[in-house]
Amino acid sequence: MLKRIYRLVVPSFMRQGINIIRKFPAEANKFRKEYSERGIKFSFMLLFVDWMLCYVIIGASSEDYFIYRLYEKSWRCAEQFVTERRAHFLINKFNGKAEDQRIMVEDKTIFAEVFSEYTKRKIISSENLSEADFRAFLCRMGRVIIKPADGYNGMNIYILRADDDDEAIRRAYDSFSFHKYTIEEVLEQDGLMREINAGTCNTMRVNVINNKGTFEIQNAVLRAGYGDKPVDNIHAGGVVSQIDISNGIIVSLFCDRSDRRVLQHPMTGTIIIGKKIPSWEKVKASVTKAAKIISRVKYTSWDIAVIKDGDVAIVEGNTYGHFDVQQIPAQAGVWEQYRKYLQ
Repeated sequence: MLKRIYRLVVPSFMRQGINIIRKFPAEANKFRKEYSERGIKFSFMLLFVDWMLCYVIIGASSEDYFIYRLYEKSWRCAEQFVTERRAHFLINKFNGKAEDQRIMVEDKTIFAEVFSEYTKRKIISSENLSEADFRAFLCRMGRVIIKPADGYNGMNIYILRADDDDEAIRRAYDSFSFHKYTIEEVLEQDGLMREINAGTCNTMRVNVINNKGTFEIQNAVLRAGYGDKPVDNIHAGGVVSQIDISNGIIVSLFCDRSDRRVLQHPMTGTIIIGKKIPSWEKVKASVTKAAKIISRVKYTSWDIAVIKDGDVAIVEGNTYGHFDVQQIPAQAGVWEQYRKYLQ
């Protein structure tokens, strides 16, 4: 009730200003920590003042400031980035009125049902799942990947194997009493997609805009996992490379959220720049078909795996943005690219 009164009484521009002030102390503390951890040689006070201008004018969080290296960029270049505040603005404008369709991808249990034609794997929900059925599914699959149904950024995802000790299997099942999970067959990859890092299902993040009924791919990145981590998400330690969407060729080095750039995958030594993503036309077709299913959601992101025999599987969908992954590989902003669709 109080929130409703607040929204009615206080104009939106004032609410935005209040929010900027309210968040500033926490962001300033994060700035100090980021500055210290990254060992940047520029003067702290000089960068702090520069960041405050970016924070107030273009909505750059302290993390934005460092991962996009705004301290090295001209103002003209810096203002091209989709910052944290701009990301919230875009997603609200694009997707804010389609909550009933957004849930179809944001809840992994519902996603598994709605997009069953495209997932190419067996998926069950932890809801009302007996321990016997859970163990039977695990035994049949050999190993499964367990994900929180409402999870994000690759958090709290893990692999469970049929030959794991009984206590580990029981703990996994007991956790279903406290949170909803999906239990999924592990997708198998071969060729280039396996060579990159065999311990992870390596995917493409492909971003799509519904432009008045025409579904336009905006950009795409290859995401590669690290070691035996079950996810390839950059927020969970993975690396990314830019893909030329016209032909599926990888056009950048591997990089992570600290903007470390390497020619070879850090674990496997695989070189991918200049190589073409297998089944690229199938990848593009799959995201277009998926986006049409939730067509009232104007902006969507899709994680696509190329699996054995060149088949294509949709791993997950997303409607919240993750513009950092789009901007880090080329260190170039996509603000103008998306802003034109606001009209």
